[in-house]
Amino acid sequence: MNSLKLTIFFVISLPYLLVSTAFSQNKYNTQSAKLSNNTISKIANSEANDEKVLALGNELQNAIFENSVETYLNLLDYESFGNLITKDLEEDKDIKEFKTGFLKGLKQGMKSIPNKIMEEVNGAGYYDFVNYRYDETNQTYYMLFRLYSSLTGINYHDYRVSRLNGKFMFNDIYIYLSGEELSKTFRRFFIYNLPKTSLFDLFGKDNTEEFIKMANAINYHNQGQFEKALNMFNKIEGDLQYDKFLLVIKAVCASNVNEEAYKKAMKTIADKYPDDSSLYLSQIDYHLMNKNYETALSLITRLETDTGDDFLNLLKGNLEFDRANYKKSLEYFKYISDNYPDFFEGHSSYLTVLSIVGDYTKCVNFLSSLTADGYSKTDLIEFVEETDENGENNLLDLVNSEAYNKWKKI
Repeated sequence: MNSLKLTIFFVISLPYLLVSTAFSQNKYNTQSAKLSNNTISKIANSEANDEKVLALGNELQNAIFENSVETYLNLLDYESFGNLITKDLEEDKDIKEFKTGFLKGLKQGMKSIPNKIMEEVNGAGYYDFVNYRYDETNQTYYMLFRLYSSLTGINYHDYRVSRLNGKFMFNDIYIYLSGEELSKTFRRFFIYNLPKTSLFDLFGKDNTEEFIKMANAINYHNQGQFEKALNMFNKIEGDLQYDKFLLVIKAVCASNVNEEAYKKAMKTIADKYPDDSSLYLSQIDYHLMNKNYETALSLITRLETDTGDDFLNLLKGNLEFDRANYKKSLEYFKYISDNYPDFFEGHSSYLTVLSIVGDYTKCVNFLSSLTADGYSKTDLIEFVEETDENGENNLLDLVNSEAYNKWKKI
């Protein structure tokens, strides 16, 4: 396997979000820090440092918005990040040589991260700097970014702030959907690609054989051979078969095979890690698939507490809509519409539910408020009346209503 093929970061479905001025970028206090403590130099909690962290978050955000891979990568503390990847490994000659080559290729491999984010943003996704916080245990700051698109859903990136020569940078990212830090993901690549003799020395023959199976499964995934990947994952034995990261990747592969395999993989995650907050997003998907609405709603609420992100009201609205609780879904969609005025999906969801419940007067009043806020009436009419690829229109009852046709003629 090519040690420079550092694409596993995107084995999880990663929706990305463009910045909206309506999204908050405030300091958020939480004790649920995700990243583990290490020997990296500490940063004091102060108003001056608050400003530096805010500036760093905005710079990262703008780098994505401006499609500047160079700017994004210039904000990464490579030395610190590399140390996190290779720490605590005994180094014989083979490992030392492999480590040198691996770290040299790190910069090239890291380009895939901003490139993928930018690809999602350019495809009508969003990448938003939500908030930042200070963690007393690790004595550093964290910056939370939300990733979202209507096609791929929601995810979060939690950046750990570091300081190099007085400059604030980042040295790791906690990926909510994968349930672990990016440094750990790259560390896996480092270990999987070590010379086999070094793996034997580190883990013993039996464990090494299971690691090799996992590496082969990941390689199949990266080639798009999902059924082969799933079959290889199923051959892994011992404790490794229940590794959290492995189970997440296995579920992604299963989702590309069939629904039954995906449900089985997701059930394993839910059973093995029922209280793991890092897997709330995966568990929400599983419980929604099985119509376990109250459990899914509870997980969304816990995730909102964990992140301090009120944008999750969108997921609550979608959940209530799915179980035909339109009164409650209206409340959630109205909240998103009011608090995220540049996010059209919130407006369209609110309008759709108003139409379903037959409140056409509110529909046209809402359309009028959107035009007053700067939306083009022509564009809104086109949106209301257009049909999807199946020739259907969820707003057809509104289109045929007297109230709408009067508004249209004004």
